[in-house]
Amino acid sequence: MKKRLSLIVLILLLTGCNSDFSFSEISIGNANDAVQEFIEYAEVKNGNYLYLDGEKNMYVFINGIYVNQGNDAVYFSDFNISAQQDTLNVFINQEYDSDYSNTKLKYQVLYKIKTVEKYDTINLFINGKPVSFDEIFGNEQLIVYEM
Repeated sequence: MKKRLSLIVLILLLTGCNSDFSFSEISIGNANDAVQEFIEYAEVKNGNYLYLDGEKNMYVFINGIYVNQGNDAVYFSDFNISAQQDTLNVFINQEYDSDYSNTKLKYQVLYKIKTVEKYDTINLFINGKPVSFDEIFGNEQLIVYEM
């Protein structure tokens, strides 16, 4: 609990009153056609995905819907971002539950990040640890990078 509280405090300090970006969780069904096409491609396996729309919006899709027998289900409980100069940091809390049928848990999440600035670097942190995006997509071509 102390680690989680420390992470939240750190995020709040780093974020401050910055209005260069905003983010919100959106329903996959409410996403535009290009984003839905990206999700159709990405949702076939668990992972962390980034979609850049070429404007100043980006989408983070985190998929944990597939559970291996004998393992706990992965779900996502928190999302936050902070910016430092030309770097955008994305923070996600990932948790586990043995109740696979709990429909209140978020096994797949889609977040839209609206930015004013363009960022040279986008870092992803899950439970405070740096991880890579599994794939990065853009609206010009479907697959941009595989990590």
